[in-house]
Amino acid sequence: MYKVITIKNYEFTRDIIVESQNSKQQYTAFDDSDLIGNDQFSFVKEQEVCDCKLGILGEVNPSGETFDVLSKEKIGKMNLLKVSNSDGDNFYLPATADIKIGSQIKLNVKRYDLLSVNNIINDRTL
Repeated sequence: MYKVITIKNYEFTRDIIVESQNSKQQYTAFDDSDLIGNDQFSFVKEQEVCDCKLGILGEVNPSGETFDVLSKEKIGKMNLLKVSNSDGDNFYLPATADIKIGSQIKLNVKRYDLLSVNNIINDRTL
């Protein structure tokens, strides 16, 4: 669960700054559902607590942040790996055959993407 701290609107996209209710860490999640989808996340408001699923856009790199690979999951039609950082927060990244469940990977995170809020999925992932 994440509390929405701030929403920064741009012309067609926005950044939603959320705070993990588990670790109190803040993450900036990119929301392009207005541009790519049907604006499924327009209901998200500041100061609300939501069940968010955040995707990771990044690359494997030996100097990156360590994540535990927890399981395979499907969001919409996307096959993803559920991973957890050292703070215990969960994220999702595209599944690849060379990453095994139960292993650890190091990632340079470029961006977090908002994939789902309160079980409503960004339709780019449907």
